[in-house]
Amino acid sequence: MKNIPIPSLWKIAAQPLAKRLMAAAMVVAASATLAGCSGGAGARAPKQLDLGSVTVAPKTALPPNPAIAVPAAASAVLLNETMVVWRVGDAGQPQAYTTYQWVAPPARLITQRVVDRLSLQGAVLQQSVGADFPQVRLNVQRFEQTFSPDGATSKGNLTLQVVLIRGTKVMDQLLIDLSIPAVTQDAPGGADALRQATDQAVEQMAQWLTVALKRK
Repeated sequence: MKNIPIPSLWKIAAQPLAKRLMAAAMVVAASATLAGCSGGAGARAPKQLDLGSVTVAPKTALPPNPAIAVPAAASAVLLNETMVVWRVGDAGQPQAYTTYQWVAPPARLITQRVVDRLSLQGAVLQQSVGADFPQVRLNVQRFEQTFSPDGATSKGNLTLQVVLIRGTKVMDQLLIDLSIPAVTQDAPGGADALRQATDQAVEQMAQWLTVALKRK
């Protein structure tokens, strides 16, 4: 084996270490730069969006309703999660914002809004207590922000099916399909449009239900 001077051995041993330290320093510096550019958004929890409380006062004073039950709404699978769903065009693939989410699944938020609104006219229970007890079944079919192909505009789309049941008999049903333009083309703008759509849908349902409950 050929003898190598000690200084040369030090250079051979130190060179890989120096390169590793330099590479590590470059990674740290790059990470710090990216974090500064993004404001640390990647490390933050998604911002919470909510439908708020009932904001639309009844247009007319509605008479009291008998006690009714409003079980948890059924919905499409995506609406059982807290994702804020959007898509481009009605036929586009559903997507979800990464920096925003609902405080609860949309189906649960809408159920609560319905309960809050109907409580203004009478007692509302979360489940039926008798075979002849009227129930309002909700099915949230659509609750999303839909963008135009060029991304210049978007709408909050809500489709809600409401079925009034007494015992095993369907007494009446209503399909509400609303589309509200968003003021801004982002998650908060879409959420505000969906909030308005929910307000209108819940009020339409309350007006319809007042008449439907009177039918025998």
